[in-house]
Amino acid sequence: MKKGLLAFILSLVCGIFSSTLFLFGVFESLELKMLDFRFRQFAKPEQSSKNVVLAAIDEQSLQHFKKNGIPWKWPRDFYATLVRYLNRGGAKVIVFDIFFSDPDIDRANTDAEETDGAFSKAIVEAGNVILASNLMHYDYLLGGDNQLICKEDIIITPPDAKFLFPNYPAAILPIPLFQQDKTSIGAANYYVDSEDGVCRHVFPFYVFNDVVIPQIGVSAFLKTSYSKKVEIISNNLYKIGDVSIPIDNKGRFLINWYGKGGPDGCFRYYSIGALIVSAANEEINKPPIVASSEFKDKIVIIGSNAAGLFDLVNTPFSIYKPFPAMEIHATILSNLLQHDFLVRASPTISLIVILLFSFAVCFSFYFFTKVRYIVLIFTIFVIGWFLISMILFDKYNLWLDIISPEISLFVSFIIAALVSYQTEGKARRYLRSMFSRYLSPIVISEVVEKGKDIELGGEECYATAFFSDIKNFTKISETISPRELVALLNKYFSVATEIILRNEGLLDKYLGDAIMAIFGAPLSNNIHPHQACNAALEMQNALKQCYQSSDKNKTTLETRIGINTGRMIVGNIGTERRLDYTAIGDTVNVASHLEGINKIYGTNIIISESTFNKVSDSFVVRELDTLRLKGKLEPITVFELIGKREEISGNSIGWINKFHEALNLYRNRKFADALPIFKSVNELNSHDYASLEFMGRCQQYLTLPPPPDWDGVFRLDIK
Repeated sequence: MKKGLLAFILSLVCGIFSSTLFLFGVFESLELKMLDFRFRQFAKPEQSSKNVVLAAIDEQSLQHFKKNGIPWKWPRDFYATLVRYLNRGGAKVIVFDIFFSDPDIDRANTDAEETDGAFSKAIVEAGNVILASNLMHYDYLLGGDNQLICKEDIIITPPDAKFLFPNYPAAILPIPLFQQDKTSIGAANYYVDSEDGVCRHVFPFYVFNDVVIPQIGVSAFLKTSYSKKVEIISNNLYKIGDVSIPIDNKGRFLINWYGKGGPDGCFRYYSIGALIVSAANEEINKPPIVASSEFKDKIVIIGSNAAGLFDLVNTPFSIYKPFPAMEIHATILSNLLQHDFLVRASPTISLIVILLFSFAVCFSFYFFTKVRYIVLIFTIFVIGWFLISMILFDKYNLWLDIISPEISLFVSFIIAALVSYQTEGKARRYLRSMFSRYLSPIVISEVVEKGKDIELGGEECYATAFFSDIKNFTKISETISPRELVALLNKYFSVATEIILRNEGLLDKYLGDAIMAIFGAPLSNNIHPHQACNAALEMQNALKQCYQSSDKNKTTLETRIGINTGRMIVGNIGTERRLDYTAIGDTVNVASHLEGINKIYGTNIIISESTFNKVSDSFVVRELDTLRLKGKLEPITVFELIGKREEISGNSIGWINKFHEALNLYRNRKFADALPIFKSVNELNSHDYASLEFMGRCQQYLTLPPPPDWDGVFRLDIK
């Protein structure tokens, strides 16, 4: 019974652990790579729709017209000729994956009627042309200021379901001349996964200015199906006509790729240069290279596959050769025309499989005495799930997760083995027990596992001292009961301690409501000032988040922190009857002083000059003042730690330069000039008590100037 109970508990632990990793998407990047592997392994180029063809602006076409004195970009009457040619041949839909967002005004001595006008006329006469738009999140990225005139009459039912579609505030649109009544506008947007920048999904519909714009491949499908009605059955199912389209939980359509791109790939390619020449020949009754009749009932997508035009996209097949963006639209259209839908299995199925695998491995491990049987069961599950997933993908277009269930098998096997066989030596357990209250697990591992030599009797080292104290703690303690005070302190210490240990600090002790920590001991490193500053910033942010999400009526805590870098003694210090692993020295005392100095300037984190010299490249700081501490002969310069450089924009800290400017004027006895600048800093950075402090000093010195030998150092009469 004990063995079964242990196996059950271990199974739950392994299953919950693996399930948590799965739910947080830890293995999603690997799963996507495995999906790409399946696409390549089971490529079916022959299954792509033969009614979808591509007219490619390729290198051959670019070079042909360039030799004839027509460089890229081509005049619009080229496209007019092409539209007339395809329409004459009976093309069902003509899709331009090209942006016509600017008038054709860069051609000298060319009449608009012969370029844009001719193209517009051809679009109207054809009545089956779809033009590309690009929806964007930021107005400043726009290439022009064209308005959406052509609004396709798509009926969304229920009407309020439009909130399911991505809403964009800006767009690159065709010029108004091309947006005719019979013209459709499609969004050439595609979606790339954030994990690796590969296109596997697409949003079928978008909203711009409260108008629904289909993805360009979907727009072509709407044109061919003669349907304007889109029925939202559920968050995971849309319906166009009699075609039900599966949608994932993020509102995306999963593209079912057929194979590699390019002229030798899935779709029939035509060189657009040959088509334009053929179109011109047909109009003057000369034999064409390609007869227009070849496009009877075809959906023609016109785009680029020339590398120089940068319209190439990463897809599961990009490892073979570049993949033109227009083939994304062709693949989506083919999926819709032929109902070739790939569906990802519900996450619930993966969770159930993960739990079953965890139970199977853990129970087999504890109820089989011979290891070979356990390994055999483990191997059967690993290979079996892989084969099942591959077969269901190939035969039934069902995407089952492979990575997470397989990982759960390995996790369960390893954890079960460790629980059964691994033991820890007595000496290591003693060291871990001794340091577990002070150090992070990372540092403990180095101390114990790597056998680092540590002087436990006390040794001099170069490290960083860290002091943290609660603001207005005495006042807080008078307003709440002792039980509430203890609970409040426990919550604060839990948050602060976790952050210190995570940054590899040595938790020295709790001093009432204060915390003392050392960074860079007992194991020395070169980044201990950075670790201390990171811990200070993380502690401030963590407390803000902690109390922002709590009851506003409850007591909240703010901390003041002092940080100083220098030499100190660290080790077991005390008597034979009472030892404490701690740090002592002037560096530690100064850090304690710096924590208290925050009160003068209304700051939260003050660091010394020695710390500043180590971290100035990585953190934004403000020089505050030069002080002479009580009992000290030499003055010290102190700095306020603002934040990490990569997290703070230059615009948001312009007030720091103004403060430094005023501080220099103050030190040069130009108090009248410094006063208004300090005042402006206080206005820019609301409630900047440091500026108020210096404003008060300036006003005082304007009334009663300092002595001639005044060196700008502020004497601190308190400890």
